[in-house]
Amino acid sequence: MRFIALLILCGLAFSGVASAQPIGEADLLRHIEILASDAFEGREPGTDGENKAVNYIATQWSAAGLRPAGENGSWYAPVPLVERRPESHRIYFFSSASGKVVRTVEDELLLWSRSPSFRASNIPVVFAGYALSGKGQPSVAGKLVLLPRTPPDTDDAFTGFGKRKLQLIRDGAVGVITVLDDQDRWPRFRRYFERGATSLASEQNHAELEGVISFDQFEKLVRQSGLQAKTLLGDRDALSIVDLGLNAESKVETQVRSYLSHNVIGKIPGINPKRGALLFMGHWDHFGICRVEDPLNPGKDRICNGAVDNASGISLLIETAKRLSNEQHDRDIYFLATTAEEKGLLGARAFVENPPVNLDTLIGVFNADTVALSDNGQKIAVIGLGENGLDRDIEIVAAQEGREIDRSGNADVYSKRQDGYIFLERNIPAYMITSAFADEERVKAFINGPYHDVSDEVNDSLELTGAAADANFYVALGRYLSSTGTYPGKATSGVADN
Repeated sequence: MRFIALLILCGLAFSGVASAQPIGEADLLRHIEILASDAFEGREPGTDGENKAVNYIATQWSAAGLRPAGENGSWYAPVPLVERRPESHRIYFFSSASGKVVRTVEDELLLWSRSPSFRASNIPVVFAGYALSGKGQPSVAGKLVLLPRTPPDTDDAFTGFGKRKLQLIRDGAVGVITVLDDQDRWPRFRRYFERGATSLASEQNHAELEGVISFDQFEKLVRQSGLQAKTLLGDRDALSIVDLGLNAESKVETQVRSYLSHNVIGKIPGINPKRGALLFMGHWDHFGICRVEDPLNPGKDRICNGAVDNASGISLLIETAKRLSNEQHDRDIYFLATTAEEKGLLGARAFVENPPVNLDTLIGVFNADTVALSDNGQKIAVIGLGENGLDRDIEIVAAQEGREIDRSGNADVYSKRQDGYIFLERNIPAYMITSAFADEERVKAFINGPYHDVSDEVNDSLELTGAAADANFYVALGRYLSSTGTYPGKATSGVADN
């Protein structure tokens, strides 16, 4: 409690002075040093590190003059999560015609279940391509489906696979096993799946049985049906449900842990909220204590502090809120700090499923993520440019602020890997604007180095020149888009009161 009280006093002391001045590197560093400190233990959802992180953000926004916009008048919106880790599994495949067993290598087929225990026999096994299901297609109800991980359109791999899997589950598939089409990738994916997965706590999003199978073992299964694995995987846009002539019997035990995490939501009320709302966002979470203790080196660093990813983005939001909160705006301005971005953009998904504002009223969403990488405060990457209706207005603000927009499009490869994409899926204009991603070489060096590692911490390599310029750009965007004088927009209705 003394720790939180000290944060409150610090926040109150800085807010009055800071709101009238441009955002500087020291302003951002102050928050990064706290959020990425060992005291916050890497800000993993569901831990004491989460409690400290969300309390710090709420305290800072409260000191800045924002109003809480979470559940029941609080700063927080609960996000129920469930983590599943494979414990033990056994599965046998039989020819449905002869009853002959098709043996698979246990280490190349990993399974987990929706509930702690799953047992079933005589499950028909089918292959599912990406052609549309519909009239004339065999039903998947009660069947075990083998689904390729990579859709035909590889640019849409992050969402195409998820949508197809969800469709199969809602069509009644008892299980969905992901097929990896590259055997060389199997060891890496096996390690990933063995660590477990976290999702929103909604049973309708999960089959009773899920898993992943290597290409070699998939090839062995389909060969028994007289089919060719490469043909099935190579013709996914033309094939939908293919009966493999196999039945399965399986017993699976899974560690299932349900827990509660939180988004943090604040609001600056506008004088004319029927003209729409603006949303600034960033994720507060990281990977927590991400390494096991080494008995031979007990003092070795084990905490993934997440200084760049994404204490830097949250620091930008805190300082942006301070500058905008003491000004009058026509539109409401919301600030959102999401949980579980690192676990699959889950906090953002929870927000759009239960928003404090009618999503149709959002004129724009701006995501701040991984901003502390650039020593150049002029050039900015605008992820989402060309896909939204605010392009021209962003260009106007960029010209006013003396910023050059990177037109290479190189940063667009990250579009579907950040929270803003959840809003793009719903046709809401959403952007991630940062100088960090305008420097392709520096971004790649970060991703191949400190990214998601214990070395992403506060040290001499932290670059805040571009981050401070980005923060002031967000302030300029907020002023421009929240005013009906500079951005008339369109009249809307149905804004929730908070």
